[in-house]
Amino acid sequence: PEAALHRFFGFQEFRPPQRRIVEAMLAGRDVMAVLPTGAGKSVCFQLPALMRPGLTFVVSPLISLMQDQVAALRRRGLAAARLDSTTSTDGRRKIRRYLQDGGLSMLYVSPERLVGPELRALANGARLTRIVVDEAHCISEWGHDFRPSYRRIRDFAEAVGRPPIAAFTATATPPTRDDIRRCLDLRRPSCVTCSVDRRNLRWRALRVSDRTSALEAAADEARSVLRSDPTGAVILYASTRAGTVRAAERLRRLGVRACPYHAGLPPAFRRSVQQSFLIGDIRVVCATSAFGMGIDHPRVRLVCHVGVPGALEAYVQEAGRAGRDGRPAACLLLATPTDRETHLALIRRQWPDWRSVRDAWRTLPAGRAWDPTPQRPAAEDDPREAAIRILLQLGCVREGVRGSLERIHPPAVGILRAHVTRGKRRARRRLASMLRYVETSDCRRAAIARYFGEPSPRCTGCDRCAGTGQR
Repeated sequence: PEAALHRFFGFQEFRPPQRRIVEAMLAGRDVMAVLPTGAGKSVCFQLPALMRPGLTFVVSPLISLMQDQVAALRRRGLAAARLDSTTSTDGRRKIRRYLQDGGLSMLYVSPERLVGPELRALANGARLTRIVVDEAHCISEWGHDFRPSYRRIRDFAEAVGRPPIAAFTATATPPTRDDIRRCLDLRRPSCVTCSVDRRNLRWRALRVSDRTSALEAAADEARSVLRSDPTGAVILYASTRAGTVRAAERLRRLGVRACPYHAGLPPAFRRSVQQSFLIGDIRVVCATSAFGMGIDHPRVRLVCHVGVPGALEAYVQEAGRAGRDGRPAACLLLATPTDRETHLALIRRQWPDWRSVRDAWRTLPAGRAWDPTPQRPAAEDDPREAAIRILLQLGCVREGVRGSLERIHPPAVGILRAHVTRGKRRARRRLASMLRYVETSDCRRAAIARYFGEPSPRCTGCDRCAGTGQR
């Protein structure tokens, strides 16, 4: 493995515990791996795919993430491709030809692509040796709520002969890990779980009077960080698209080159911002949560959240993009008085009254178009989207050809009511945990560790401990 690691990726040795994961995958075992951001998860599944003959399917949540990983592999001359809603007819033909010739080691796909017959035919026509689920926490966090195809990966695996399955994520509580194992039907998996604690990160949370004050404080903090580190970068997360634009404008007025990034911007512009950020032409990205998954920027010195996220898992995942180079970095959360009500309103949109869901099934037009790879849980301008997602989760509606929707059977009232009630309760519990983190008088590092089922570590920096290492 070390020789292959150096030949394919140029590294001299593995990081702990990469070698253990690679050996388990080479032995054909199921794998459940929880490695913190920056620990090198991708190498753990890419290396075995390159060392053994056959094809590996990599199930990935976002098109931009697939594009980045495939492009990086191709730059190294490695055989990888992606198949998603943007792949042209000619591109699909090339993929089929590569598979027939045995010239492809990895094929990146979204979970929605596994539902239709195309990938089953590709898998049966090639030697499919493994299925990898990247960012596997999405199975639990998104599969319940708005990406039901994540819950059907197991069905696809059984339909193609049940090859070994490996699940990778950076953040997962014990219940989430159990949910992932159950949903994928992992069989006696080799489980590797590293601590969520990142010793180089300093955690802070402050209350501010309103959203405008929060944006101003975030911009000032970003400017200060960049002054102290001329090669550093900053990710500033805002909960709304308008907030990303306002934050970028303020930073530009302060002389800092910053760009907004959200799902409503043209794809070419988003791609340009992402690439400029990675090469250092743009030092600050002001983004919604649509930005960041899979972003491999080692010198992010600050991740600042304007407004409280809806779950501690999401916050730690996003904040963990700071300090991937191992040097000190800051994670700052700016909470406003309206954050709680904002999230409760979002939960109500994501989980509408069961009667609205039933009515959506009755009025769903034939051939209704559907976006198979959404960037956020519910469309802000279309309340029917949440109802349709619930119908998909319950199997009352299915995805047809080219993203169309087909009605299968009306939702049973009792099942529908129970499903909506459970979804609301789960979302509110996660929000409550996030708000407790903001208000805690305890060490923030300890609060995060406890949430993820770990013992409290010695603090190496948070605003509650003032960097003293004591609690």
